[in-house]
Amino acid sequence: MSEPEQPTAVSAPVPLPSTTQVPPMPVSAPSGDSAEVAGPPSGSRWARLSRSAVLLLGIGVGAAAVGICWASLSLLGGDDAPAKAGGSRSSSAMSRAGRAPAPFETDGTLTLAEVGAGLETGEPCSGTGGYSDIDFGTQVNVTDADGTLVATGSLGLGEKAEAGCVFPFTVDDIAPGSKFYTVEVAHRGGLTQTEAALRAGGLEFTLGD
Repeated sequence: MSEPEQPTAVSAPVPLPSTTQVPPMPVSAPSGDSAEVAGPPSGSRWARLSRSAVLLLGIGVGAAAVGICWASLSLLGGDDAPAKAGGSRSSSAMSRAGRAPAPFETDGTLTLAEVGAGLETGEPCSGTGGYSDIDFGTQVNVTDADGTLVATGSLGLGEKAEAGCVFPFTVDDIAPGSKFYTVEVAHRGGLTQTEAALRAGGLEFTLGD
């Protein structure tokens, strides 16, 4: 007869704690070789500004830079302006001093008295008889105080007027600087005038009775 099996001993289960204990977080960062955990970086001042504010600020800085440059150039240009103006005036004065005075012109009329009888006023006329040398194209001479011929002109077309036959004339390119001048038509005697009188023009010659 076999022996009865002995009952196997069963160990009692180990009771588990009702809650798991989590160690508290340290108040200060651990010392030693452990890495220090940095907080989130704070934003820069430019990042806090809006895009429009940054744009306005840039425009203001640019305008200020342009104003400074303009003021500097103005000051430099202002310093040079008097020198340039003075140089221009000096050059102009030297040019006038080294250049001869410009020539001038005169004009007038020669009237042949009692010539053109029977003609209507304004009709063409010319000298006759002893005055046949007085006609369209007759030379007019201008001499200076030394008797030097300085300019020549000629008579224009004669026209009948109440006083006779009137010939206009003009003489150009008269050299200035003489004390007086003599204007003569066809060697018929001259009319002496000052330079001022010649410049004024309106000279009047009369030939005949």
